Amino acid sequence: MTPRKPTLHDVAAAAGVSIAAASFALRDKAGVSPETRERVLAAARALGYVVNAPARSLRTARYGAIGLYLPPGATRLPYYTEFAFGVVDAADRRGLSVILLPHREADDDTPPTAFVDGYVVVDGTTDDAGVRAILDTGRLVISAEHLVGGEGRVAGSVVYDHESALRGLLDHLTDRGAGRIAAVLPAAGTAWSRELTATYETWTAERGGIPISRAIGFIPTAEEVDAAVGDILATERVDALIVGPSGSAAPALEAAHRAGRGVGADLLLAAYVDEPMHALLTPTVTSFDLEAREVGAACLELFTAVQDADPPTDRVQVRLPRLVVRASTARP
Repeated sequence: MTPRKPTLHDVAAAAGVSIAAASFALRDKAGVSPETRERVLAAARALGYVVNAPARSLRTARYGAIGLYLPPGATRLPYYTEFAFGVVDAADRRGLSVILLPHREADDDTPPTAFVDGYVVVDGTTDDAGVRAILDTGRLVISAEHLVGGEGRVAGSVVYDHESALRGLLDHLTDRGAGRIAAVLPAAGTAWSRELTATYETWTAERGGIPISRAIGFIPTAEEVDAAVGDILATERVDALIVGPSGSAAPALEAAHRAGRGVGADLLLAAYVDEPMHALLTPTVTSFDLEAREVGAACLELFTAVQDADPPTDRVQVRLPRLVVRASTARP
């Protein structure tokens, strides 16, 4: 009987590492320590494992590059810049390249022309023709946040627990004395916007209140924020306000000031997405650190794990945003 040839799984088990780590060590790729590489090579020698390079090339047909797709207009927002750098840094550690994919006209759903092994998509929805085209390629797709309309067509996701986070923020405002909390929320479309809206409305109803909210663009202009905040403060008696979309804190502060409200005194203000400028505003603004770099890196790591047939048990990884409390909600 011909003895069974050792496999990559055998080498990984003998070295005490994952299949992905063993694969990277045998291919002399970045992403494993020198000690791990030597342990894997020693296990391969002991087992008589030989890499069949031509067969592996035919089997994988990889380009060593990943396409990154951001929402239209997102590149001017700090969250997406940090997210992109997280993907790039993690890819570089593994010897991979990242290609930032361009946006096309709304009705252009032709497949992307980039030579990539798959894609990382953030805050995606199948209302976007570019996202539909990516899904139609049949290549591996990892999403940051659930991909609305295409949940069953992604290989894995890294998502935030927005419900727990927003409930925590609403409780924080209540603990600071707020009784009527209004919200400026992103228009329905993405998983994030839907979860924020549903959580705010449910939390308010549970306490016998009536939601006080206005919807603005996912990536709003300052004028949109100003109009929404101004309308709430002119027509409703509120003592706290949450602004959801990134870039909303500064125009919300200005609108509150013009309305004669003292932020941090008679009006508590919190933004959902933290940005560097929030620590420079007067008063500084409470918001969530979404740890965008870490989430971008996690998407890349999940991509390579699935690609190398070593996926985690749960392909939906959940993270809880960290609330950074500042002066805008510091009222005792």
